Amino acid sequence: MKWWDKIVAYFNKGYEEEDLEMEWEGSGIEDWDWDTLMKDRSLLKIQDEYERKKFVRGCVEQITNASVKLEEVASEYNMVTAYLKDMEEIEALPAGEMEALVENAKKVNNIEGARKEYKAKKNRLTDGQFYHMERYEDVMPKPYEDIKAAEEYRDLIKSDLSKLEGEKHAYHYRKSELRHDMANAKGMITICSMAMVVCVLMLLVLQYGFEMDTRLGYILTIGAGSAFITLLYVKYLDYNNQLERTEKGINKIILLKNTVNIRYVNNSNLLDYLYMKYKVNSGKELLKMWEKYQQEKQERNRDAVNKEELNHYKKQMMSILRRYQLHDPEIWIHQTEALLDKKEMVEIRHGLVDRRQKLRVQIDYNKRLVSEGQKELQRVMEDYPKYKDEILRMAEEMKREALR
Repeated sequence: MKWWDKIVAYFNKGYEEEDLEMEWEGSGIEDWDWDTLMKDRSLLKIQDEYERKKFVRGCVEQITNASVKLEEVASEYNMVTAYLKDMEEIEALPAGEMEALVENAKKVNNIEGARKEYKAKKNRLTDGQFYHMERYEDVMPKPYEDIKAAEEYRDLIKSDLSKLEGEKHAYHYRKSELRHDMANAKGMITICSMAMVVCVLMLLVLQYGFEMDTRLGYILTIGAGSAFITLLYVKYLDYNNQLERTEKGINKIILLKNTVNIRYVNNSNLLDYLYMKYKVNSGKELLKMWEKYQQEKQERNRDAVNKEELNHYKKQMMSILRRYQLHDPEIWIHQTEALLDKKEMVEIRHGLVDRRQKLRVQIDYNKRLVSEGQKELQRVMEDYPKYKDEILRMAEEMKREALR
């Protein structure tokens, strides 16, 4: 048997002709223009060593490539055929077995639906958030209460700082007013003193220039001026005392504000640490995450139970399917819809039949390529017997090179 005959025989054993449904008529295999698919070698100069080697290489590559493709397609064809046989085997199950299989498939389908719904749920905690909250499960909700107390204290400190700042501005405003009043009082004293001097000079002029009796004028001027100046001075001293008290009040507020600022800084540092420790930005966020964690924990526990039940029902399905000669029983635990819905089973069957038809077309095509390549070599060796041994040797070498 020639080497190319061995290749064809090897790949032909990958499937049995009786396994093929005879619906290939009209597939197009006979309509292909093989004269254009094959190289036109009518002008081949076989006596030329270069063209002879090129011809042999072309035939070997054609046969080798088609043979490799034939192996791939035949394997896929056999798998599809096995799936179709599995479907027939399942549909022929005894009523009791079929009922048990369908019941388990229904449970598998329902549980998988519930698990998909859980995994697709939005706003779930990430694994990192979940395990982080799990670390503090035994101490919650105390961390929330600590953060809440610190936040309330922070708000109280802010309120105190705001009030102190308001009082500070009020004192500064009062200080400005007092300084203005003191300046006015000082100016009035100056003016009053100058007025007394002017009055006394006028009285002197009247007394010595006009020889008038001005004693009463002296008494009134000095008495009224002294009384008014004394009143202004007393007012000035009162303003000054108020100014001193105001400045003391400002200093007191500044000291108190510094104390409150220290408390605020300590409180802020504490909150920053707590926020960093629990990976949140506020107490409300921690509480919300805690509530999510509790819900997530229940859902994860439920999902874990569902997972165990799912494995149980899948094992039950496999136990039933393995009692029969199925090529791939495990695939049915992943397509339970077909066991529950006949329409789905029909759709799968039609899809497999269509796939097998396309694979059969590829098988026929590659078989034809192998056959045509063989005929080309055989024809040349018959027409040129003196090159037969050389062509066989070249073909063997090129075949080994192509299959590396």
